[in-house]
Amino acid sequence: MTDKTTLNRFPLFGLFCCRAALRMGKSETQSELLGYSMAVLYAIFKSQVQRRREGKEKKEKRELPEEARRAKTELLRFGGHDFMVIKDDADRVRKSVVGHEIHEPEDYGKSVRAKFPDGWHDRLAKAFDRYLQPHPPSDLEGEGRLYELYRVWRDDCQVGRNRVDLEQLEDWLAKHAG
Repeated sequence: MTDKTTLNRFPLFGLFCCRAALRMGKSETQSELLGYSMAVLYAIFKSQVQRRREGKEKKEKRELPEEARRAKTELLRFGGHDFMVIKDDADRVRKSVVGHEIHEPEDYGKSVRAKFPDGWHDRLAKAFDRYLQPHPPSDLEGEGRLYELYRVWRDDCQVGRNRVDLEQLEDWLAKHAG
């Protein structure tokens, strides 16, 4: 019996959201930023639910970082959520603010791409692209829609509490691709 190749759900959700952003017409840089930002947002949601279950007090609300207070910001809608983004002088999205922290596209490389075993990031990126193909970009913008699409494959391919079997996921995506 061979060992399963598994991965934590956070980088998988980040990759999935990145590919959805590309499907919606976002640039590669913006897609990586939004994919990572969405994964961080849902990790925060999960942490808040866990804290409530354990009867812990809410964390104190923190101030926005100085850079976010000074910068040219706006709200960018993605996957049914509004993300505060920081733009550069050429009006390009360069950073996001999630959980009162500033995030950059490079965070995707460190916290998403780098977590995949060799070759798996690109393999699953292609599989997610095929899976998302039949979904028009407007469908992906609905409130919670990306999470719904994610939850289906996550639950079917889950191993243990927080991991997903990558080979099973790749097969699942092939069977459910458009």
